[in-house]
Amino acid sequence: MTKDLLFKFSLILFLLFVSIASEGQRVGLVLSGGGARGMAHIGVIKAMEENNIPIDYISGTSAGAIVASMYAMGLSPEQMDSIVHTDDFFNWANGIIDENYLYYFRKKEENASWISLKFSLDSVITTSLPTSIVSSIPYDYSLMANTAGPIAKANYNFDSLFVPFRCVAADIENKKTVVFKDGDLATAIRASSAYPFYFKPVLYNGSILYDGGMYNNFPADVCLSEFQPDIIIGSKASGTTTPTTEGNIISQIRAMMTTPTNFSVICENGILVESNTDRFGLFDFTRISEIIEEGYVSATKEIEKMKWNISREQGKAELNARRKIYRSSLPEVKIDKLEIEGLNSGQSEYIKNILKPGSDPIPLSRFKSQYFQVVTDPNVKSVYPMLLYNKETGYFDMTLNVKREKDFTTQFGGNISTKPVSMAFVGIQYNIWNKNSYNFSGNFYFGKLYTSGQLKVRLDSPRKFPFFLEAEATVNQYDFFRSSNNSFFTEQKPSYILKNDYLYGLNIGFPSRNKGKIILNGSWITISDDYYQTKDFLSTDTADNTKMRGPTGSALFEVNTLNKKEYANQGTFFSTKLQYVSVTEFTTPGSTSVDKSKKTDYHDWFQLRLTYENYFKRIGRIKFGLYSELVLSNMGFFYNYTSTVLNSPGFTPIQELKTVYIPSLHAHDFAAIGSKNVYSLRNNIDIRLEAYLFQPYQELYETEDKKTVYGEVLADRNYIGSAGIVFHSPIGPIAFMVNYADMRTESFSFLFHFGYFIFNKNAVN
Repeated sequence: MTKDLLFKFSLILFLLFVSIASEGQRVGLVLSGGGARGMAHIGVIKAMEENNIPIDYISGTSAGAIVASMYAMGLSPEQMDSIVHTDDFFNWANGIIDENYLYYFRKKEENASWISLKFSLDSVITTSLPTSIVSSIPYDYSLMANTAGPIAKANYNFDSLFVPFRCVAADIENKKTVVFKDGDLATAIRASSAYPFYFKPVLYNGSILYDGGMYNNFPADVCLSEFQPDIIIGSKASGTTTPTTEGNIISQIRAMMTTPTNFSVICENGILVESNTDRFGLFDFTRISEIIEEGYVSATKEIEKMKWNISREQGKAELNARRKIYRSSLPEVKIDKLEIEGLNSGQSEYIKNILKPGSDPIPLSRFKSQYFQVVTDPNVKSVYPMLLYNKETGYFDMTLNVKREKDFTTQFGGNISTKPVSMAFVGIQYNIWNKNSYNFSGNFYFGKLYTSGQLKVRLDSPRKFPFFLEAEATVNQYDFFRSSNNSFFTEQKPSYILKNDYLYGLNIGFPSRNKGKIILNGSWITISDDYYQTKDFLSTDTADNTKMRGPTGSALFEVNTLNKKEYANQGTFFSTKLQYVSVTEFTTPGSTSVDKSKKTDYHDWFQLRLTYENYFKRIGRIKFGLYSELVLSNMGFFYNYTSTVLNSPGFTPIQELKTVYIPSLHAHDFAAIGSKNVYSLRNNIDIRLEAYLFQPYQELYETEDKKTVYGEVLADRNYIGSAGIVFHSPIGPIAFMVNYADMRTESFSFLFHFGYFIFNKNAVN
């Protein structure tokens, strides 16, 4: 009897011990780095939660730190899955600023530059290579916005998040791993995921921090030392490391900068989930669904082993209820105080006038638009934002660490072509930045076809109602005769035409939300055209000359979110311009003209031009684009046909048409419509197919006495097409295009070029 009681008592003690041990059993989850492959961790967590496997602590590196932080902030795997499938996630992962937040008002006019070299007057001229492939601007803002509430609730202690969290970064100067356990959560994640040459590094306590995967791509040791869990579950999603080879410079740099990682869960009864992610690229963010599914499948294979080692369960309904309570208790992010670091008092005032001109707290949702105005300002090189919760006010204080751009910028570029239309471009800009911004700029183009010079002075004032004032002087010359000689492919030779225009004007501009601007212009213009009205002329002959002088004024409304200066494949462009021109015409006949008398006449007219270009949402690798243009005017005829056509609005939808003179593509009133379809072979290689219909209301015809008459209404139209391949290099497009224009003697032509066909503003049109 005594032995039986002793046995029962021992059994009860054993069961009680097992029960206490299982109740106290704590589980740590460790997530590796891996870029886009790291999204497999979401599938691992999803499988664990569906099977009631608890997660009491979580740590990660790089992409693993991103997923781990989302979980630590109380997001479910389903919510994480939704987030990484959004356009916002794709944009910040690829350094793309949402087109709704591009501040077009402060953007200068596009030019043909390939590279820009920047330096300051008070320093030695130095150039530096970029430290990153993509911009971290959208990523920095997203991290700040999404972590501010949870870390404030946790009083900036990572142990007090919904799930205690750790991440690591690499201190490359001191060759050591940095473990983040408190402080600004956004900074910790940003440092841990600063993949070398992809994102910029983070400056933290005087040290330059890069991706934690460089020294510790699987922080199981950190999880063990920081949390002492009973069991560690590891998720490896980094794939197989590419061998270092003689011909692969990237693999050599990686080998020099990184330390091999031991993917061990350390604990005796630990479990490692290895997702097979080798078939996915490191930055393959277009295949997120497949990657998450791979993590889910891999974790499911290990679930029975997890259940065998972890007797404790965490019910999903209870977990989601706790999450809901936690997320609903996060403080609303409203910005009260704003501090600017790195700038003088005048420059700080300039920034504050943009971000927070009043004294009332601003909700973060309303603050975002102004923030992106600052980060894309030409005076600003970089901005790093931080939010700190103020318990006394109940609001957040923001600190912006701002680095100003260099004073001087020199630009070089142009276009190299198989046709004799190549040109060189040189530009220079000087900025003075204080409470207002002053920009002095000049550029020069020179080539067979096009020679131009331009000077501008611009004042930007960032008040409650911002505006700019700009004075400009531009001289253009187009030599269509010289550029037609020695063509790579033979085409009809035009008559001698040398077109010059001079513009001296004043612009005042206002923003129209973030994507648009309104510009009012007043200018004095001079146009001087030299031409022969016959192809039968000698080098000793003198050309006819038509000069026009007078004032012009215009009102322009423009919206532009196109992602490239030329050969765009994303975004929208809309422009409507109303212009009034009042000029006196002076015509001096040349030696080949029948009528030798000089003519003087007065002309004035209104002209309206509307342009619309839009690339619609991508379907797989295909983007469908639409282009349309409408011109209406009450323009009259000049003294002869050539001068009339030269100064009439033209239609030049493809690059080659900007370099040739084709009379039938000029008209006083016309409509045009076309399609721009892009198939992306890779991120930087596009196949383009474009087709256009040009419909003049009445075509301009030449009479026997060289005058101008209208053709019949809607009687004539022209068709234009283009097909080819474009490589978007870091400094400009390289394109091979096959072009079609039915109005030419030889309808088909070929154009291979490197660079841009972008010209300075003309006096008219």
